[in-house]
Amino acid sequence: MQHLPRRAILGIALLLLSALVAAAPALAGPVTVNLRIEGSSSTIFEGPVTTNAKTLTKDASGPHACDGTNGGANPTPGPTMTTALDDGSIAGGFTWAGTWFDSFQDFTIDRIGPDSSNSTQFWGYALNYKSSNVGGCQQEVAPGDDVLFAYDYFSKAHLLKLTGPATAESGQPFAVKVVDGQDGSAISGASVGGQLTGVDGTAQVTLSDRGDQRLKAERTDSVRSNALVVCVHQGDDGTCGTASPARFGASATGGVDHLPTARILGIANGQRFTTRTAPRLLRGHSDPGSAGLSAEDLRLRRTFALPVVRRVAPRRRRAPAFTGRTRTRCQFYSAFVERFRPGRCDASYFLYRVSDRSDWSYLLPSRLLPGRYGLDVVARDRRGRRARAHVTFTVVEARR
Repeated sequence: MQHLPRRAILGIALLLLSALVAAAPALAGPVTVNLRIEGSSSTIFEGPVTTNAKTLTKDASGPHACDGTNGGANPTPGPTMTTALDDGSIAGGFTWAGTWFDSFQDFTIDRIGPDSSNSTQFWGYALNYKSSNVGGCQQEVAPGDDVLFAYDYFSKAHLLKLTGPATAESGQPFAVKVVDGQDGSAISGASVGGQLTGVDGTAQVTLSDRGDQRLKAERTDSVRSNALVVCVHQGDDGTCGTASPARFGASATGGVDHLPTARILGIANGQRFTTRTAPRLLRGHSDPGSAGLSAEDLRLRRTFALPVVRRVAPRRRRAPAFTGRTRTRCQFYSAFVERFRPGRCDASYFLYRVSDRSDWSYLLPSRLLPGRYGLDVVARDRRGRRARAHVTFTVVEARR
C-alpha cells in the first residue's frame, strides 16, 4: 500500500474543506428594516426592527422555518417580512397569530394586536410600498426596507406616503405632501394635521406646540401613512438645529452654539394602547448639540385609581364596603429593582440614566398594566444644559 506524504494529505484535506464551504448555502446576517403595522383604527407599531431568519411556531402544526427558502422562493436563507413582524411584536409588546399551510409552505396572518381577520377584512402586506406576490416567509428583506402590514388591506385603493420638512416655526404654515407610495401619484382629500390635501397632494399645516410633533395622513379608502416627525421651534431658541440665544455664547470651536434636543420615538402624545399592544421597548433620539451629549435620563410614571373602602368596626362581621369613590395613586418605574414603586404623583425624582448615545432604548421587563402613563426623557450635554421630551399615553385592558 502506497503512503502519501503528510504534505499531500494536508493539501487534499484543504481542497475538500474548500469544496464543502463553497457548496454550503450562505446564511444572510441580521438586517434592520422599517416596520409599520397599521391596524383598523390606529397604528400598532412603527419603527426600526432588527430581524433574521428564524423558526416560528404559531399553531398546532409545530415549528416551521421562516427564512425565505419556503416553497423554494429563494436559494439561500435570510430575514423575511414575517420574521420582521415577529421581532417587532417582541419589541413593541403586541402579539400576532397565524396559520400554517403546507400547500404553499407559509403562514397566513390571522391577527395582529387586537385586530383579527374576518370574512371580509384581511391582513395584507407590502414591501417598499409594493404588494408582495409571495408569502411573508418567502419574501426576504434587505437593510432599510419599508415593511408594511395593514388591516383590511385588500379593500384599500392607496398606500399613503407622507413627506414634509423635519423642522418648522411655531405658528407658521408649512407644506406637506401625500402620494400613493405604489406609484407616486398625488392624493387629494387626505387629512393631515387638520387640513385636507388638494389636487396636487399638498396641504399647508400649522403647528403651535413646540417640540416633536407627529403627523399622519388618512383617507377612508386608503392605508394610513407613515409618521412624519416635525420638530417645532420658536425662532432661534437652540432647538431643532436652530442657533442658540446669545446668552449661551459661542461653542468651544468658535461656531454657533447649539443646545441638545430630546425626542421620544414610537409613542405619540395621547396615544391609546391595550395591555397587548403597549410598548415594552422605550426608545428615542437626542441631538447632542455643540457641547456633546453627557447622559439621557428616563422617568416613567403610572397613574391609576383605587377604590375607597369604608372600614367597619372589628366586632362587626361585615366585609368592608366600597364607598363608590376612588383615590388616585401613582407609581414610578425603578431601573434599580426593575419594577414600579409607589411615589407622590408630583415627584420630580425617579430619573434613571439609560444611555449616553444619541439613539437610546430601554426594554421594560414585562408588559405595562392598565393606567395612564407619563414618560419623560432628559438629555444633558457636557455643559450641564438640559432638553426634555414628554409624552402621555393610556393602557387599557385587552379584550379577550
